[in-house]
Amino acid sequence: MKGQNVYQVEWKEKPELILICKVSPNFESIEQVDTSLQRTLQASVDYFDFCKATLMLLREGKMPVCWHASKDKKNPGSGTVVHSERCIQLNDYLSDPENSSKKKLLDPLSPIISTTLPVFLKAGDPVGKMEIGIFNTDYQTGEYMLAKAVSLGRHMADIIQESLFHRQKDRHLRKFSIWLEMINTISSTLDIRQVLHVVAQLTADLFSARSCIYLLDNEEETLIPTVAVGSYDPVLKKKFKALQGRKLFPAMQKAIKVEQPVVVTPKNSEKMLTREIVNDFDYGWVVLAPIMSKEKTIGIMQVDQPPEAEGFDSEEVEIIFAIARATAVAIENARLIDMLGQKEQLLHQLVNKLITAQEDERKFIAADLHDGIIQSLLAIWYRLQRLSADEEMKPQKWQGEITELTGVLNDQIQEIRRILYDLRPIILDNYGLIPAVEAHVNHISEKQDLPVELNISGVKQRLASKTEVALFRILQEALTNVIKHAGASHVKVSLELGEESVVLVVEDDGSGINNNHNDQKNPLHRLGLAGINERALLLGGNCKIDSRPGKGTKIKVSIPVKTTSREEPGK
Repeated sequence: MKGQNVYQVEWKEKPELILICKVSPNFESIEQVDTSLQRTLQASVDYFDFCKATLMLLREGKMPVCWHASKDKKNPGSGTVVHSERCIQLNDYLSDPENSSKKKLLDPLSPIISTTLPVFLKAGDPVGKMEIGIFNTDYQTGEYMLAKAVSLGRHMADIIQESLFHRQKDRHLRKFSIWLEMINTISSTLDIRQVLHVVAQLTADLFSARSCIYLLDNEEETLIPTVAVGSYDPVLKKKFKALQGRKLFPAMQKAIKVEQPVVVTPKNSEKMLTREIVNDFDYGWVVLAPIMSKEKTIGIMQVDQPPEAEGFDSEEVEIIFAIARATAVAIENARLIDMLGQKEQLLHQLVNKLITAQEDERKFIAADLHDGIIQSLLAIWYRLQRLSADEEMKPQKWQGEITELTGVLNDQIQEIRRILYDLRPIILDNYGLIPAVEAHVNHISEKQDLPVELNISGVKQRLASKTEVALFRILQEALTNVIKHAGASHVKVSLELGEESVVLVVEDDGSGINNNHNDQKNPLHRLGLAGINERALLLGGNCKIDSRPGKGTKIKVSIPVKTTSREEPGK
């Protein structure tokens, strides 16, 4: 039974949830928690679409205690009787002391996805843990279900903890355990959905209340219902989700304005939350704490108790606000990690685009040389060979042939110059950025029949070679985007050379960024614009893009001026 693949079982029903709570052998409160744990486990299959769910309480040196629930609700009992085949296998595996001491006990069952939670019991005891595993489903579904399973697992861990912290003298230890669990959750996962579910569940259990978290659409000033735990039955959860896009309630607006928690009482609830909402959710006592990141409110944490409750004292309100602040840290960390991942992916795409562009450019140049210039030069060579071989040719005919060949050579010289200009304009190296910009704008305007208005201001000076090349390439890319995607009738280009920075702005009256584009909220995800942004960042500058569908696009690039150590061209 020690092999890693001995428990591979085919299941038709899915998905299945298994939780293992590993606690100190000193824990003896089984009877106190039996009913609550069984009810919570059954709720996991009634409300969260798990087909089966099993909780195993594991104490060193003692027999495991299991609770089991299933959709058909057959044999839902508890105690030492095990009702799940996987649980039987796991129990057999854990009967070996060597196996039960391993860090990840669910690994032999090969869960689709799994995680762990801390379980803080009594002072002097080591911190326990709960393993959570999802089985019999695909990874995407498992990832979605794990956030819900973590919330359930957190609630069951809190039931176990509450059986020890029910006495008044243990209240401070209970609060301390909440902070330990929250810190562990925030530091152990990058899944913001999982963090929000755990934080909301911890808060609900701590105050014997309901807890929900709204994120905010700051542009529309509307609600984004994200997490709701506590006594939210399926009907209430539908009502909660239906608040998507709803304008903020007066109490929320006040919390955002004062940047402090707002307490709603049964006396002012209809005024602060509206009568409709109070009736729908049976609100009585409510605390609304702003979730703030970088002096900006990004969400609202809400904790509520029924009208018949005693309400929240000042210490409890402050604890809720502290939890909201910790939640803001978690959201910000997850956002930064997500941005880093997107950045890495984008850099991979840019490198791939660069390599592809290099190969395409080489292929294009090779075709240009082979099919155009080389063929023309060969024709000239053959005609010159024929002239030199014909000693009797009359001078008049000979001169006409030379004149015609001169015209052909002139055409090929112009073609070579075009190829060289596309590779790197000589005018940029010899005369600087301003003449190169003027020449390119005129070239685009004539070639594409597109009016381009150019305005250059400031001190007309040479910049560092890397700066000039970067700005010129940015202009090329921006105008290429306008030609390919914008469908614009007019373009404005401005170049301002200041003492500390040079600013390039390209603005068009085209279609803007399409509403249906997946990255509409972050236009830098488009590779062309991402390339512009990367060029600016490499020189310590920045890029701002303002675009709305049907309203055109404005690209503004600012780069610090460096004029003292100009590099040689090409370096």
